[in-house]
Amino acid sequence: MAAYRSLTADKRNQLNRLVEIIESFLPLSTYRKTANSFENIFKESGVHKYLGSKKLPKKKRLYKGFSKVYQQHQKIPYTILRKVLQQGELYRRSDYVRNPIKPEEIEEIRDCLKKLGLNLDDELAVLELNPDLPEIQVPPKDLVERLESHHLVEEIRSDPLQKFKDGHFNEAVRKACEKYEVKVQRLSGNSSIGSSLMGQVFNPQSPAITIATKSEQNIATIRDGYQKLAMGMMSGIRNIFSHGDEDRRKPEEAYEMLLFVNWMFRKLNTDPN
Repeated sequence: MAAYRSLTADKRNQLNRLVEIIESFLPLSTYRKTANSFENIFKESGVHKYLGSKKLPKKKRLYKGFSKVYQQHQKIPYTILRKVLQQGELYRRSDYVRNPIKPEEIEEIRDCLKKLGLNLDDELAVLELNPDLPEIQVPPKDLVERLESHHLVEEIRSDPLQKFKDGHFNEAVRKACEKYEVKVQRLSGNSSIGSSLMGQVFNPQSPAITIATKSEQNIATIRDGYQKLAMGMMSGIRNIFSHGDEDRRKPEEAYEMLLFVNWMFRKLNTDPN
């Protein structure tokens, strides 16, 4: 396919600059096919392959994707950028992010696109930039008091508890799961991540970490169950909340999930209670 635009050194710099600006507009990928993400936007235009390997960092994938689209296609860059702008405004105002797009970001995008020879002035002009955010829903007082009075491990009592008290329920649970993952990595010396990490470290036949329990006669069954719980927590909780497109959970559900993660933490300690 013949290139529509050349990639000079200046154009490469502008594409890098563009990615730096819009990277925070959307998550790279999501678990829901209908949710807004860079991957889904590229898929809708049939150019998902341009993003390259999923092993690459977000910025590198976006640079590869936008560079290829810019070079090889005449109209698709406009289509993709329109969707990024429209969906990005909603995402940045969401409860998960709460960081509306700022006028100075729009002006920088406008200047960057002009130097790339792309004109999206009309789309940029109609974006409703409203710095005011809806009031955050704080959790019921009794839930906060019950959580604060509970036997919480330090990892939960720090950032996750504060985020819960501030009304950032999804983020509180995500942070708790990430802290659990980091502790498992540190205790085991295993640098894998997610479900793969948990499957390896808590393998019932040769566990890298011995979990605390009083029931020695059922240790094999307990180890098997704990492994499955840890793997499920990564897939069904941590991964879901990490993508930023999950519906905002109610404080009661976040409270229950935090206590579950807290229990998982305690099994990593020497106290079998």
